[in-house]
Amino acid sequence: MTDASGGRHARDVDLAAIEAVQPREGTGLTQRFCRPVSKHLTRFFLARGVPAAAVSAMNIAVGVAAAACLACPRLGVALLFIPLTYVAEVLDCSDGEVARASGTSDATFFFADVAAHYFIIPLVVLALGIRAAAQQQASWPLALGAVGAIFCTPTITLYRVRASIVLEELLARAAREPVRVHPLLSSRTGRLAGDFGFERPTHRWRIPLGTGLSVIVSVGLLVELVTGLRVLQAVSIATAVAFPLARAADYALAIRHGKPADELRRILGAP
Repeated sequence: MTDASGGRHARDVDLAAIEAVQPREGTGLTQRFCRPVSKHLTRFFLARGVPAAAVSAMNIAVGVAAAACLACPRLGVALLFIPLTYVAEVLDCSDGEVARASGTSDATFFFADVAAHYFIIPLVVLALGIRAAAQQQASWPLALGAVGAIFCTPTITLYRVRASIVLEELLARAAREPVRVHPLLSSRTGRLAGDFGFERPTHRWRIPLGTGLSVIVSVGLLVELVTGLRVLQAVSIATAVAFPLARAADYALAIRHGKPADELRRILGAP
């Protein structure tokens, strides 16, 4: 049975079908702790005809709520960040599963899915600064949090910008003449970003930036609960130092080595 969009009807999708559309490649934490839960949530959404873009919107809403809780200086409220960010991670898995299981190609979903990462991660960095400023009743932690959040955004987007440059060049060439893509790339469906070579550096350790930051913040909150030490203030300072330095180094290396051109040659199988 099919619905109006051409996808399979939700009631016909069982857990085995959802597991079949789950990515086989992913971060270790996501595969181990989120995918086993997300498939049940995906089945719930499919049974009620919830579109993938709506699931992404839920992810954004939960992520904003998690950042707001983290910004609160009261530990009891800030601890809500841990369950909320886990729910957001599960929703981040579920929206893609809903899209694949229902056969959607809605551009709105892809926009919402990417926007969730671009929007929430800088908010978490800023929330660290707000919380430290409230705890110390000083403005400098807020300034550091703002610096970290500002430089966190290009941390996320720069790699997609590079991929967009390469993609635009491929489209321009395809308009002029047939373009052959390296066979090792054309066989890897659903891995375009990685095949362009522009995934974020933390993916080398199978931990996306958002997931890694969430784990660090969650551990910091638990340490504060047990010991009373405000270790998250150190995390906020670290983001204000690490993100700008990493961006400066990355821009310099991208220009020096001509990364987009190198990736284009690799994709086309050129020497």
